[in-house]
Amino acid sequence: MIEFGVTSFKKLSQFKSTKVPLGAKPCLIFNGDVFEKFPDWGIIQNYFCDFFCTTKTSSINLQGLEYVISITAVEPDTLLLRSYEVNMKKSGAETPYVELVEIGVSLDLKLRRTQLAPPDIRKKAMKIPKAAKIGKTKNITHDMAGTKLATVHMTKQNIAEMPQSKMKGSKRKEDGGTGVVKKAKTESSTVVEEQAMDTS
Repeated sequence: MIEFGVTSFKKLSQFKSTKVPLGAKPCLIFNGDVFEKFPDWGIIQNYFCDFFCTTKTSSINLQGLEYVISITAVEPDTLLLRSYEVNMKKSGAETPYVELVEIGVSLDLKLRRTQLAPPDIRKKAMKIPKAAKIGKTKNITHDMAGTKLATVHMTKQNIAEMPQSKMKGSKRKEDGGTGVVKKAKTESSTVVEEQAMDTS
């Protein structure tokens, strides 16, 4: 259990900057050495990571970075939570000039009390069951949404040797190999021939 008290709060309407689109994943930045010095603060850091559903990464694509949440520990019991929009401008080099614009919300948090589980119990609670683990299968991967993707390997096919079925509508009758197409008798020509036979 972790309890914070809100000492200062600014809502979104108090900021006139543009808002980040819905569904954008934030980049979390933790400032302060207390997150590494004290084990309890390391657990608080993990809590914020789980709350905002982010994952650790070794590299960042600047083109997809739009939203930053900064969490700063200014005192052993005070946190400053700020939200920023990332604006990239030309810098004359390969790396653009990055400017952070505060967009809200803004929170000043005071750590009141904590009641954390013992390490052995916390380890059991964080254990992932085997049924929930995605096993590695040959030629099968999963994307970020959990969709299963499969790779199918096929031998090279020669289209020229594949049997092709000909449509009856495309067949034409030729006259003795001369290349002249025979015209089918129409009903009108058949009627004319029958009338000529009756008169004779």
